[in-house]
Amino acid sequence: MRAIRLLLSLILFLALVSTAQAVVTLNIYVEDSEGYRIPDAAVYVSESYIGSTSSNGYISYTHPGTESFILRVTKSGYESRSVTVQRSETSRTITLTRSSAVLTVLVYDENIAPLRNAIVRVVGSSSEKTEETGSNGKAVFSLADGETYQIFISALDYRDAETQVQLTGASREISVVMERGDRFAFRITDEKTGSPIQGAEITLDGIVRGTTRDDGIFSYNLRKGYEYLIEVKKPEYRPYSIRQYITGDQQVLSIALSKDYYSPFVSVFDPERKVVEGADIYLDGTLLGKTDGYGRASLGSLTAGSYLLEIRKNGFEPYSREITISDGSIDFAVDLSYSSVSVRVLVADASHSVISGAIVSAGGVVQGTTDESGLLFITLQPGSEYLLSAAKDGYREGSAKLIVPVDSRQESVTITLESQINPVLIGGIVLVLIIIAGGAYLVRMRMQKGKQIKKFKSW
Repeated sequence: MRAIRLLLSLILFLALVSTAQAVVTLNIYVEDSEGYRIPDAAVYVSESYIGSTSSNGYISYTHPGTESFILRVTKSGYESRSVTVQRSETSRTITLTRSSAVLTVLVYDENIAPLRNAIVRVVGSSSEKTEETGSNGKAVFSLADGETYQIFISALDYRDAETQVQLTGASREISVVMERGDRFAFRITDEKTGSPIQGAEITLDGIVRGTTRDDGIFSYNLRKGYEYLIEVKKPEYRPYSIRQYITGDQQVLSIALSKDYYSPFVSVFDPERKVVEGADIYLDGTLLGKTDGYGRASLGSLTAGSYLLEIRKNGFEPYSREITISDGSIDFAVDLSYSSVSVRVLVADASHSVISGAIVSAGGVVQGTTDESGLLFITLQPGSEYLLSAAKDGYREGSAKLIVPVDSRQESVTITLESQINPVLIGGIVLVLIIIAGGAYLVRMRMQKGKQIKKFKSW
């Protein structure tokens, strides 16, 4: 019995030892090609994720130790790597190599044209490379992926430029516009208000170079140490001209422009080219005054530019026009048109009873028909004579002459129509009525006489 117990204990011990030997812990170390440990690398066993490396590039994996398996390690900026691990291995170091990405730097000048011979320097955490741009303004670099790089660019006559880029697994292309180191600024302002002047034209030695921005500034690449003929032009302002020597340390030239003033007039005429006196003159909505006996009025002292001219006068259509004030605009001639006059036409008969439905014409042109009140309102041009006529069945056509004055707002005219009844017909009707009345009288007399004879016989 004792021997059996001893045998069972031995069998149990051997089983425990066998089990303990089957469990294997694999220590995994991940590093780069230079021996630096890589943190946060993802580790997979047979495509199953088991975790990421610690800050010192370490992770452990415990397995039954019954068979070999595939260990795969990935990390952004590095080439992924897969290795076969034997079942009894307890330690394995995985070396990852950096993945590469292509960085293209395009360098442009101030005119957005490719800039040649610019020096481009790319600095990363563990590498530095320098290239010179070609005729296409490009500098191309093959760099380790997953890093952030500082980019420094320098070129003759240009200010140094600097930028930053991060590579994340794909090729990148960036553009840099260089700023000239010899930039010179012209600052143009209003002499009276000090406000910046936008759109002022800058000319250097007879060649137009550009116009000022909304801040009154125009920048240009100007070689220092030379004398230039500088001209500035802007509508509304007097032209400016100066011969100026630009020193080596001078960066800005300030120029104040004074406004140029003009004193134009307006002359107003009617359709017969006669002058119109007393017409109201407006400029940009402001009443300036009235035309004089010669039909003229001053528009005041104006700077060059565009203005809205308006003219008002009773009997004439309102006038509106945009005018431009410049060297050649001294006097503006305006032809006014007569405004239409409302005419009240009344059609009635000889007894002054109104006639509705009468057709009214003016100068042979039908204007409409009278309403129940015998009225029709029409519009006619002033300064003309019209023959107004009216017609209706049963009436003779009637007419009236009307001269429409130029300063009238409304005129009235009455047209009388006479009845077209025939006198012979009227006489015949009267005769028939008399005959009928006489016949009726005779019948009545006979009836009365018959009654008297009958009464006499009864006596």
